[in-house]
Amino acid sequence: MTRAAQNLLLILLGGAVLWITLATDDYLNYVRPGFRYVLVPAALALLVLGAAGLRREWTDDPAPEHDGHDGHQEHDGHHGHDGHDHARGPRVAWLLCLPVLAIFVIAPPALGSFTAARGADRPAAPPPSPAAEGFGALPRDRGPIPMTMGEFIGRAWQAQTGDPASFEGVPVRLTGFVTPRRDGGWQVTRLRMACCAGDAVPFPVIVKGLPRPPADAWVQVEGTWRPLTPQAAESGVHLLQGTSVRRIKKPANPYE
Repeated sequence: MTRAAQNLLLILLGGAVLWITLATDDYLNYVRPGFRYVLVPAALALLVLGAAGLRREWTDDPAPEHDGHDGHQEHDGHHGHDGHDHARGPRVAWLLCLPVLAIFVIAPPALGSFTAARGADRPAAPPPSPAAEGFGALPRDRGPIPMTMGEFIGRAWQAQTGDPASFEGVPVRLTGFVTPRRDGGWQVTRLRMACCAGDAVPFPVIVKGLPRPPADAWVQVEGTWRPLTPQAAESGVHLLQGTSVRRIKKPANPYE
């Protein structure tokens, strides 16, 4: 690979990162929103480095030729004593093409039901303590309350281990994607990540009383929390007695 090709790949890679970060929201499929402030400077640095390298390649004058003592011509700066062309980089530099191809050709989507199903037997961890979450009282005189999966699971755990009346009968609305269960049922799931998609953890809630939509379909489910028996509560599974479900478009940020 020539040095000019290496610099062009740096420019392409920087442009690809800027595209998914500024022109679209595709970067949210892989990292948290706050990483935009890291990705943009990194992409600009790649563009500057690539452009500076190209400018150097195009403006440098070729080294003058001179006769050696043995009558052979030597090209200083282009051929070393070992006979190799040092104007070319190692072939492994072509691996720089892989990130560009991944962004523009493959474009991996956000994690979905396949990832969530692999962790279906590992329930989401409860909050450290009800007091630490600071859950306040919920109104009961209005329509379904939009709620994140994390809050629903935290409130369900708090009600299951404390006062069930604090959450029982309160209509809520959850947003997530459909994950089929091995027993034929289904659950609504949202993935939460601390840094990037590699550390995403599924937050599932089993839905009862409603037909299952297609796997990976994004839905809004309305219903009420259903208490569990003491034996089932030990498994950490949480249930929603559904009243309605409707399909929606995938949110711009598919993670919590």
